[in-house]
Amino acid sequence: MSSGRKCRPRLVLFDFDGTIIDTMGEYADAAATLISEATGLPWRDAREEYLRLSGRSFRDQLRLIGVPPGKIEGVARRFEEQKIIILEKHRPDRLVWERIGRLKRCGLKTAVSTNNECHIVSRVDWLGELFDIVLCHDPETGKGKGLSHLKELERLGYDPCSIVFVGDSDYDLDVYKPYGVKTVRTRGLWAPDDKAIETILGEAGCRAEQ
Repeated sequence: MSSGRKCRPRLVLFDFDGTIIDTMGEYADAAATLISEATGLPWRDAREEYLRLSGRSFRDQLRLIGVPPGKIEGVARRFEEQKIIILEKHRPDRLVWERIGRLKRCGLKTAVSTNNECHIVSRVDWLGELFDIVLCHDPETGKGKGLSHLKELERLGYDPCSIVFVGDSDYDLDVYKPYGVKTVRTRGLWAPDDKAIETILGEAGCRAEQ
């Protein structure tokens, strides 16, 4: 765990895809097909680029990959349709519910910070059961993971040093570190040997077996 100045955690902020639900492989397959069609990149190369740039908004990924500007919105819309279909098939694993429940019993609040689009996230009915706060990406305003989400949490009374962010990609962790937010890497909260929750409980002064 990395940290800025010392203070006890009050809020645990989670990435969504790849952290709470195991969707990244299916997303990568769908994105690779669309990117390959738009750019001529081989499918495997397009898939690798999507995963390398994961954590960012999809439109930012498309710009970085080199999708022509005039095609970006159309590709993004088609990908959003695919994501809705994929998300309808997924619910968090039992371990995810148990682990987040342990945080709540410790008195910690929970939130999700995702660059998944807000109109997609609003369709996921179980998010409100797991999280006290849901923060998503608005392509029109640019609001998304990082500083804009952090400002929303500050308005709700959370100092950055009281927030722990849990994510599975380098981008996820790097986007919050500059602001004094503690960060913890996960392999996915469904993984039996993942220790992210134990790390946070220890930092918060709670017993890991809670």
